[in-house]
Amino acid sequence: MNIMFEKDIGHTHDAMDKSFRYAGDQWAKDFHVSLGLPGEFKKLLQNDTVINPKNGIRMDLLELVEIEDGKDILINIEHQSTKLDTNKIKMIDGYKNYSKCKHKLPLLSVIVSPFPKEEHETEYRSTDSDILQPVFITINDKEIERRLEVLKNNIENDNIENYIVLNIAIISIFVLNKEYEILKELCEILIHSEGIKGKIKSDMTKILEEMIKYKLKQNRNQVMELLEMLDEEREIAKRGMRIWYEEEFAQIEAQHKKELSLKDAELNKRDAELNKRDAEIKINEAQYKKELAEKDELIAMELAKKDAKIAELNALLKSNGVI
Repeated sequence: MNIMFEKDIGHTHDAMDKSFRYAGDQWAKDFHVSLGLPGEFKKLLQNDTVINPKNGIRMDLLELVEIEDGKDILINIEHQSTKLDTNKIKMIDGYKNYSKCKHKLPLLSVIVSPFPKEEHETEYRSTDSDILQPVFITINDKEIERRLEVLKNNIENDNIENYIVLNIAIISIFVLNKEYEILKELCEILIHSEGIKGKIKSDMTKILEEMIKYKLKQNRNQVMELLEMLDEEREIAKRGMRIWYEEEFAQIEAQHKKELSLKDAELNKRDAELNKRDAEIKINEAQYKKELAEKDELIAMELAKKDAKIAELNALLKSNGVI
């Protein structure tokens, strides 16, 4: 038994969410294809624009996608390890409205979950005319078996495509039943496939490692056994890969918060400038009103003088018997 694992079998906090985001970020185009999403992937957009300051919640992934006739849309992809409830679907509706407003594009909300659509909240009405109805991608036992078969059929393929390799991440994240058997099979595929190499092999190793620690946390012996199978690949991954776990994930979170603080400062500056402009307009309005009042007073005085002059002339004419 390799002693190095004795201190290294605890799973990362939010391991499933972080693994899902990482796979979708580092292999965005292939991840889009692997999930069977519509349109042609163009690029990822920042997902840190929607943040609840109390708990730091943000979108998992936000894609810019080209559909038929060259039109662009947004796709918000959300990992959902539990059944979607009213609070979460309301939050996703907030993501939708904010992103549509910011990017001026229609948005498709996609929920990826191990549970079938009918077990989720499937609709949210923010107004009578604005109704959110997400698309649900179900990664259940049947779908996991299908994806596992695709991997096994390509294990001897020297040019296995990345969107197929990503099934290692997708299966390990969403598996709910027979976790040990399926995770062990994924380890064997990763180890024995000649076509899985380079960065994607390191990335899949790290994600598989985290899912082994998380999914099998109640059985230390199973965790140790599967981690030892990945021993060599784990060391390669540790030396060479960049991933959103532990310290580095915290650094990225800190950078997001810093960028948002700068944006908030810029908005506050703009608000101050607008408030100053409003104050200047009010001062100008007051000055204008004062000048109008003075002009009205002068006009009234002139009219009074004219009326007095006319009265004086009328009296003179009357005294001379003219009228």
